[in-house]
Amino acid sequence: MRHLVTGGLGFIGQHLVDLLLAEGEDVLIVDDHRSQGAWRDDVEVAVVDIGYWWSDEPFAGIWHLASPVGPVGVMSEAGRITGEVFRGASNCLNMALECGVPLIHVSTSEVYGGGESGLCAEDMECRVSPNMSARLEYQTAKLAVEVMMRNTAGLDARIIRPFNVAGPGQRPGGGFVLPRWAEQGRTGQPLTVYAPGSQRRAMTHVHDIVDGMWAVYQHGNAGLWNLGNPNNRISMTDLADLFVDVHGGRWELVDPQELHGPAFVEAAEKFPDAAKAIDLLEWTPHRTLRQIVEDAVL
Repeated sequence: MRHLVTGGLGFIGQHLVDLLLAEGEDVLIVDDHRSQGAWRDDVEVAVVDIGYWWSDEPFAGIWHLASPVGPVGVMSEAGRITGEVFRGASNCLNMALECGVPLIHVSTSEVYGGGESGLCAEDMECRVSPNMSARLEYQTAKLAVEVMMRNTAGLDARIIRPFNVAGPGQRPGGGFVLPRWAEQGRTGQPLTVYAPGSQRRAMTHVHDIVDGMWAVYQHGNAGLWNLGNPNNRISMTDLADLFVDVHGGRWELVDPQELHGPAFVEAAEKFPDAAKAIDLLEWTPHRTLRQIVEDAVL
């Protein structure tokens, strides 16, 4: 039997597929290829929107990653995000029920709305902003899908909330910070740090994330799983200093709304309490900030 990976041509999806193949697993990717991720010839790929695709194949596991993504990437999808997220998630839910296999669903740390002073643990309440933005639509759609999955009787839904994922192969188009800086540095532009620059993130290497996803599949159970590296907490200005130290260049503070328009909304400060995954799974995120920055190349 093989694994179904939706969004398998995307950033995290590519690394997940690499891991599954390294573990000796067979893989089918379903991806609409709108992200323009690198093509694969080593596995079967169905180029289709997962919301309109169905298979009766008895998969060993269903990994649902397909989604609009990125602080800038979601802006062009405003008004359509909820429908896209629900269609794809509903199809994966029903296929997992038919197969009787785990559904590994990649949600988002955005559901926390910033947590408590930035800290986000699975047992904390989620907070919804009154700001009617594309980012809010993305957050609430992902949160509603989590509720739907956890309310579905008989479904083994293992919901992953990843934090600030970065690493090799990530592209700048969605608005992700490290590939944006890599592109700017490559073309001799100053690195744009969104004001005020004091906002903190906990960057996590994509290899640590997919290792954690595999651990959730092998050793986890239904419910919520934060995956992130709390030791990598850093302000954006300090991260820019580290990037310059590794790759060279210079950075400057900018108003992101001047770049992307008034609809742009910066993420709330957030970093993971990953104790549940670290304590219960055979997993520890160990790649450092310097390793993440070194791997942030196009």
